[in-house]
Parts: sequence; structure tokens; C-alpha cells
Amino acid sequence: MSAPMVTALLEAAALVALILAAAVPLSSYVVKAMEGAPMAARRVLGPVERGCARLVGIRGDGDSMGWKRYLISAVALTLVGAAGLFALLLLQGVLPANPEGFPGLDVATAFNVAVSFATNTDWQPVAGESHLSYFSQAVGLAVQNFLSPAIGIAAAFALMRGLRSGEGTVLGNFFQDVIRAVLYVLLPLALVGAVIGVAQGTPQTLAPYETVQLLEPVAVDAQGNAVDADDPSAVEEVTEAVVPLGPQASQVAIKQLGTNGGGFNGTNSASALENPTPLTNLLQCAAILLLPLTLVLCFGRMVGDRRQGRALMVAVVTLLAVGTVAIMAAEFAATPQLTADGAVYAGGFEQPAGNMEGKESRIGTGETALWTAFTTAAASGSSNGSLAGFTPLGLVVPLVFMGLGEVVGGGAGTGLAGLLGFVVLTVFVASLMVGRAPEYLGKKIGPAEMRLAVVMVIAPALVILGGAAVLVLVPAASQSAGADGAQGLTNLLYAAVSAGANNGSALGGFDANALWPNVVLGLEMLLGRLVPLACAIMLAGRFAALSPSPSQGAAISTASPLFVVLLIVIIVLVGALTLVPALALGPVALAVA
Repeated sequence: MSAPMVTALLEAAALVALILAAAVPLSSYVVKAMEGAPMAARRVLGPVERGCARLVGIRGDGDSMGWKRYLISAVALTLVGAAGLFALLLLQGVLPANPEGFPGLDVATAFNVAVSFATNTDWQPVAGESHLSYFSQAVGLAVQNFLSPAIGIAAAFALMRGLRSGEGTVLGNFFQDVIRAVLYVLLPLALVGAVIGVAQGTPQTLAPYETVQLLEPVAVDAQGNAVDADDPSAVEEVTEAVVPLGPQASQVAIKQLGTNGGGFNGTNSASALENPTPLTNLLQCAAILLLPLTLVLCFGRMVGDRRQGRALMVAVVTLLAVGTVAIMAAEFAATPQLTADGAVYAGGFEQPAGNMEGKESRIGTGETALWTAFTTAAASGSSNGSLAGFTPLGLVVPLVFMGLGEVVGGGAGTGLAGLLGFVVLTVFVASLMVGRAPEYLGKKIGPAEMRLAVVMVIAPALVILGGAAVLVLVPAASQSAGADGAQGLTNLLYAAVSAGANNGSALGGFDANALWPNVVLGLEMLLGRLVPLACAIMLAGRFAALSPSPSQGAAISTASPLFVVLLIVIIVLVGALTLVPALALGPVALAVA
């Protein structure tokens, strides 16, 4: 293990420790905010909360919902948000705040983008700075960047209330939960992130794009590739560049914090505009996992047993640690083909840079690998490097993280819900092993609860494999692969996994903005979001309706190390059974080629 890799791993461990240290007090704050408990922030924002509640017809704190109303409200807000964004994108050319004069998107592209941002996926088939107006970015995408994670957080709290003993049959009010999640959690944290971003140099303006003179001219060849100005193949010299401006800092802050991931610019956080300094790189990377890990600790507080939250946290951090080490090892080692042929710079003596292909030189291999581990574990999709430049084995872990179904952190709220689905499955398996009736936190687990948990666990896998099958088997869709053989399959597989897992990251060789990918991936994103979300809310309703019964002794304590190990094994087994065949034909085949 090289010294730079050891340093990168120590930095990763320190960053995770920092996130966990922040998550402990933040979890207490979030629970108080979502449960309506007295606190300082409520004295300031309480009138705003009550005003928003009156606008949506909430009649006080007692206006709670059963699971059916809660589910219908969650689905309705998601679909209405997608429909509104779809219309906005189509009409972009005639709407204000469009200094570059971008026309409206075509129907298929607008459908894909609208569904993507409404489902917390933020997959982008087009680059924002060259296709989207300031109005579309700030009023369309940024609003969904707040609403979509708020819906996930609301669903997670509904499930936690259902599991909490003695709750009855109500789960809270969905709209009140969304208001509180936005007003007390997402908005203040995003405001802090945006202010820091502006201070570090990220644009936040409505001024038109600026044209600047290059310090050193470059040129392009006949194929449009950038070459040196004195290269014989040059056909045109370039002396100017356009700098995209706009309200970027506000978008960047919530894209990271809300596990959204869609960048203002096509290069996302590899752009010096979105991510200008080492400080912004550190804080943006930390923001990816802040809320997912905070909500895991919120679970322990909500059910009145913090050991439960700590046990789940151990499982999540263990899986995250193993995946991070694996990605870093693959990227620092590069590949025998690259190092033998000298095609990619791998550093000098005692200073190995690893595989720098697709890495921003100011960020480096270690921090790009760490960011990739975080962003695919947390269903964020943001990036500070090109995933297409990763080694084949370096792509396996991101694919597995996404294919597990948002459980290694996952999206804001939805990650915790998916993890609890695996917990119910693990409790059932453990109980069968010793011949006892399964129960979790004093609630008996019957056939109905098991069916919902199983659907919640396997739905992402079914959506992913279904979408991948269409992309591979339909000739018009497979043309978007951008390559043949194992590389082409890897490109298609990654797109299907990213969309079905509501992640949103992509490989550069994939042609995203085509009819079939836009439609297929759009449907994947919709099903990958709504089916597990519906199962989580229905499961919350089932648990809320169950009266706590005196425990006769669980098969295994759900706060014990043994249960954590069993939970990890079941998570890995489900992921392995889902993706191993496809991985063998894609990135693994590339690695051994």
C-alpha cells in the first residue's frame, strides 16, 4: 500500500469521523424539528411554519393522517412536482431569466429531467450551463432539490412513528412533515453551504455569461478535439472562453445536502466554479452523507433506544469503509495495461498518483475515489471527476453500492427506509433460525409486513434489471452505449443501475440524450422512487396498527454485534444475487481483458 493511499485513507477516516460527530447533535435537532418539540429555531420560524400549514389546509398538530392519505399525498406531490417542472422546461424559451436565450427542451428530454429531479435522482441528459436558463435552474431544479429530499425525510419519519410503541394508527401529517423538513433542516443548512460557496468563489448572480481571453491559446482539430495551438492537426485557434455564471452557489449547496447531485454545470463538482477550493471540496463531500447518517441516529432517538440507531450505523459505516478501501485500492493501483504502456501518468518515485485518467489534477485520485464512494453510497450522483476514467474494478463498488438499493447511507430519508426493510428481513431470517415468532421493537412481524419488506428490498433490483434488459435488447436503445463489447455493456448497465437506484451519476461514454434512454431511464427513476416509498409508508401503517405486545425474547438482540453481522451478510447477498452476473459480463470482463 503506497504512502499516498495511506494518507487518503486517513483523510477518509477523519472525514467520516467529522460527519458522525456532527450527526449526533444534528439528529437531536432534526427529531425535535420534525416532532414539533419546543426549540429556539421554532420561536423564529414558527410563524412561517404555521403560515405554510394554513396555505395547505393543515388544521393544527392534530391533523394526522393514516397511511393511505399519507401515501396518496406523497405520490401526488411527487407527480405534481414532476408535471410542473416538465411544463416549465418545455416553455423555458418564453419564460424570464434566460439571458442566453436557451429554447425549451424537447418532450423526451424534458420528461427525463422533470422525473429525475422530482424523484431525487437528478440524472441529467443535458449539460445545465448549455441548455437550461437561470429560471429553469433556480425555480425548476432547485425547488425540486428541496422538495424531493423533504418527501423522503417525511416518509422515513412516518416509518419511525409506525415502529414506535403505542403510536396508534396515525403517522403524522405528510404536508406538515415536508414543511418542517424544508424549513428547519434543508433550508438553514443549505443557506450556510451557499454562503460558504460564495465566499470561496462560486458564482451567485443573474448576470449573463462572460467571455474572457485565454491566458494561453489552444486549438481544435478537424474532429473537434482540443490540441496545442502549434499542433499540425489544428484547424482553428481558440483564444476566448465563455464563463457560465448564474445562481450556482444556491444550487450546489442543496444538491450536495439533499443527496440530489445534479450540477449547475455539466462537469458538476469537477468544475472550478461549483467547487473552487479545497475547503469547498471537503465540505461538499461531507454534505453528501450528513443527512443520511443523521437520520440513522434519528431512528434510535425516535424509537426510544439509541442502541438501535448505533447498530444500524455500524452496519452502514462498515459497508462504506470496505467499499471506500476497494475503490481507492483500484484507482491507486491503476491497471497493468495502463502502467505497462505508460498511457496514464502514475506518478514518480515514492509519489504514485495512481490512475489520473478522468481526475481533476487539483483534486487528485484519493479525494475523487472518496467522493465517488460517498456519492454512490448515498444516492447522490454528484461527481468531482469523470467516472468513465475509473478502472474497471474501480467501477464495481459504485455499481454494487447503487445496486444494493440505497442502504449504505442512501438518499435523504429513503436510505433509512430501505435499510429498515433489510432489518425486517434480517429479523425474520434470524427468527426462523431459532424457531421463534419474528418481532421487531415489540411489534410482531406477520406475512403482510414481510411481503412489504421483501418488495421494498427487491423492487430496486427488479427495476434496474428490467431497464438494463430494455437498453441492451432494443437496438435503438443499445446504440446509446457509445462502445462495443464489455465496455458498451458497462455503460448501459451503469445507466440502468444509476436511474433505478435514484442515484443520477453517469459514465461519460453513454449517450444519455436520446429518445429510448430518456424514456426508459425516466420510467426507471419513477418506479425506483415510488414503489419503495409506497412500501415504506404502507409498512409504517401496518406497524402503527399493531399494538406492542410483551416480548417473549427476540431471536437475536437487534442491537447486538451478531445482528449487525447478519444484517450485513443479507444486504451483501441480495446485492450479489442481483448484480454479479451483469458485473461479470461488464466491468469484471474489462478488468481481465
